[in-house]
Amino acid sequence: MSRSVVDEKKATMNTKHFTGMQAFWFMWLGLLLSFTGSSLTRFGLSVWTFEQTRNPEAYSTLLFFATIPLAVGSLFAGPLVDRWNRRTVLIISNIIASLPTLVIMLLYFTDQMAIWHLYVALFINGVANAFILPAFDASIRMLVPQDQLGRASGLSQMVQSLGIIIAPPIAGLMLVQLGLGSIFITDFVTVTAAVLALSVIFIPQPIDSTHSPTKSVWQDFLFGLRYIVERPPFVFLMAYLTLIIFAQSFVYALSGPLVLAFSTEESLGFVYGAFGIGGLVGAIMVSATGGTPRRMNGILISALIMGVATIVTSLRANAIWIGAGLFLFGLAMTYLIALNRTIYQEKAAPEVLGRVFAFRVVIGVGAQAAGLLLAGFLTANVFEPGMQEGGGLTPLFGTLLGIGEGRGSAVLILLVGVIIIGMTLVSALIPSLRLLEDRLTPPTTEPPTMSEQEVPAPS
Repeated sequence: MSRSVVDEKKATMNTKHFTGMQAFWFMWLGLLLSFTGSSLTRFGLSVWTFEQTRNPEAYSTLLFFATIPLAVGSLFAGPLVDRWNRRTVLIISNIIASLPTLVIMLLYFTDQMAIWHLYVALFINGVANAFILPAFDASIRMLVPQDQLGRASGLSQMVQSLGIIIAPPIAGLMLVQLGLGSIFITDFVTVTAAVLALSVIFIPQPIDSTHSPTKSVWQDFLFGLRYIVERPPFVFLMAYLTLIIFAQSFVYALSGPLVLAFSTEESLGFVYGAFGIGGLVGAIMVSATGGTPRRMNGILISALIMGVATIVTSLRANAIWIGAGLFLFGLAMTYLIALNRTIYQEKAAPEVLGRVFAFRVVIGVGAQAAGLLLAGFLTANVFEPGMQEGGGLTPLFGTLLGIGEGRGSAVLILLVGVIIIGMTLVSALIPSLRLLEDRLTPPTTEPPTMSEQEVPAPS
């Protein structure tokens, strides 16, 4: 991908910042460190909440407050990411995201931490993270050559997979051996290292002819919405992925209570680690090959594998068995999301990617948040009572899945797997979805870029 030679020389001569692929690797490292620290804290808080309540609904509500702020924050994040210096956005957002953890840590060490404190802290943390995700995704397009975007997308997904591999097993051991406070301290160390990695890079900023200083943030966000609506293939893709994310959120919400119903925090950590290893394998596959030549074929096949893996996860109250299902689920999900991201990076104009990715986050996270609340409510009020001794669901599912604590979660996970498979088979029969890549024309020219000194920073 061609970029402004003058801008790159300025970055190299005047600021000594890394550029191009070197900058991508530093940005990737910073996000890995940040995501790993946040994953440690999120895992620790979720386990603490379930142990305090033994209630799947309280557990899923915590996950809701960790998720919904991404949608709220993205209403503003996309337009502002396209206006502001993206490196500065990444640095400041990481710092702001760490502040609620500091407050929670102080409350914990003074024995004043309550569950509602976690809801507030995770909400603030999520709003800050809403700026990190679109800034990172939009920056890749400005650092990585066009023919390497598929591999870069795989590496981006690898960040989350590595964080999941590293964080839950370590967090489970830390909770048992050192306590929750040690996780908070580790989180601060990783954030500091992430900010240092981001401070030594230069990210070119595309000159956006679609933006006017007189436009409000809301008008800019609506521009991103119109950009997608005016391209029906993007609408079809977003609708399908939103349904997949909604279904996936049930597995996310219920896998913790499913394991903790019969085993320990350490077992849950290693089960989540299996999910992360699967995600890492999927990310390596995309990074090594660039993904399937026809992205939608890879997305649909991956969704079918997710459905099968979901069913496998539900069948036995056994950590190894569940870990195997989540390994397969993580592999397919990572591959699917990486291919989805690549379609947008290849087919959308770089100067609007911040807004496009932010709108994707709003819709996707909104669906995930709704799924988390619904999963917790249905499990606590319908499926768990129904799968106890003498419950109304035991004649249908008791022989296959067993009865007792956690088996209601298993039933709901099983049903979600069946729905994912059915929805994907139907989608594969719709030409407007299956062949949508043929109906999208990629940008024909690279946008001009401005130097780091010319880009407004967050104020």
